[in-house]
Amino acid sequence: MDLSIIILSYNTRDITDEALRGLPEDAEVIVLDNASIDGSVEMIRKKYPRVKLIVSKVNTGFSKGNNIAMKQSNNPIILFLNSDCFVEEEALKKAYEYFKSHDCDVLGVKLVYENGRLQPSAGYLPTPLNAVFWILGLSFFQPIHPQSKSFFERARKVGWTSGAFLMIRKEVFNQVGGFDENIFMYMDEVDLCKRVQMAGFSVCFTPSVQTVHLQRASQDSPEKVFTLELKGMKYYFQKYFSNYYPLVKFFLILGLILRIIAFSLLGKTKRARAYVESLGVI
Repeated sequence: MDLSIIILSYNTRDITDEALRGLPEDAEVIVLDNASIDGSVEMIRKKYPRVKLIVSKVNTGFSKGNNIAMKQSNNPIILFLNSDCFVEEEALKKAYEYFKSHDCDVLGVKLVYENGRLQPSAGYLPTPLNAVFWILGLSFFQPIHPQSKSFFERARKVGWTSGAFLMIRKEVFNQVGGFDENIFMYMDEVDLCKRVQMAGFSVCFTPSVQTVHLQRASQDSPEKVFTLELKGMKYYFQKYFSNYYPLVKFFLILGLILRIIAFSLLGKTKRARAYVESLGVI
C-alpha cells in the first residue's frame, strides 16, 4: 500500500505497543513521541525497529506533532491514527481500498468503544446557528456532534471526521496547509476538514470499516475536554465567522449559565464548576 501511518505517542507505552502490533509489516509507520517519560521510546526502538521514530523533547500537541511527522512520510496517502485506536490489518486494507475507489479526499470510519458501543466520530461543520443549538443542548439541526445511530449507518459526505482515524491525500493536506498549529488539541480535525472543503475537496464517512477507539490516550477528564473544545470553538469562529462571533459568544455564555444552574440543582457540582471555568475561556 502506498500509505503512511502516523501515530503520536504521549506516555501511552502499552497502548501504543498494542496499536503498533496490529499494523501490517509493509506499511510505512511513523511515530512521533511527545516527550514521554514512561519508556515509550525505548519500547518502540526495541520492539519495532522498522518504525520511523521521531523523538520530541517537548509535548508538541496534536497539530504540530502530526505536521512534523507528516514531513517524514514517503507515500501519497496518509493515515493519522491515535495511539489508542486499534486497527486490524484487514480493516486497514478495506479502508484503503474504499478510499482509493471512491471520491474521497478525507475518509473517516466507524469507531466503537472496547465494548462494541458506537462512538460518534463525525458530524456537520460548526456554524453560528448549529453552535447555538449545541450549547443549548439541542441537536435537531445539522448537529456538530450527531448522537443518532442512524447517522452512522450509511456512507455519506460529512463536515468533519475524527482525528482518531483520518485518512487523507498528502497533496490535499499540503495544499490546505496541514493542521493549524494554533490549536494544541481538540477541534484540530474540524478545522482541517473545514479548509479541505473550502478548497473544493470532499470529506467522507463509511460504516463499512469498523475499528476500536479506546479514547484513553488522553488522560483529560470529560470536563476538561469540554473546556478545551470550547476554546477551540472560539478560535474556529474567530477564524471563519468573525463577524458573527459576538452573537455566538452571547449564546455560548447563556448556554453555560443555564448548564451551571441545571447541574448545580442536580447536585453535580463538578460539572457545574467545569462550566464556570469554561466561562473564562470564551
